[in-house]
Amino acid sequence: MLAANDPGSQESALSNVPDAERRAAETRLWLQVLNLHRIVYADLNTALSERFGLSVPKFDVLSHLHRYPEGLAMGELSRKLKVSNGNVSGLIARLGKDGYLHKEMTKDDRRSFRARLTDHGRRVFEEALDVHRQVVAAAMASSPTPQIDRLTEGLKALVKGNDADGRRDDRP
Repeated sequence: MLAANDPGSQESALSNVPDAERRAAETRLWLQVLNLHRIVYADLNTALSERFGLSVPKFDVLSHLHRYPEGLAMGELSRKLKVSNGNVSGLIARLGKDGYLHKEMTKDDRRSFRARLTDHGRRVFEEALDVHRQVVAAAMASSPTPQIDRLTEGLKALVKGNDADGRRDDRP
């Protein structure tokens, strides 16, 4: 008999689950992910907008640029954010207008641009990050840390199993 944590036993266990039961379980999981996203996203968007005039997508751009003080090329940023170059260009233009970042031509390719946080952008992001942490903590306050860790690992496994382009996200 295979051990419970043996991948072979997991495959066997899955093959014993009727297709309809499996589809129902997948649908329930998907709906709960959407539910959690809806709740947290709305609260985050409201808090960031009221305090800093930032939307969640703008916050995400600042977050990536904060991780890369040397800046990121537009293509790199759009890959990391998993959005189109057009979406990134619009966000960069608005954040630049607000004084949070600046865009500069790359030294190697005059057709390519990098975005970097300004000092003001870095300060605003760090303040917004505190608000982000508070909102997420409030949304998850009713769940114990071990449960959050198990859910995180399960979702990471799903993401890894569905990473079609073979690239790993650099987020923790």
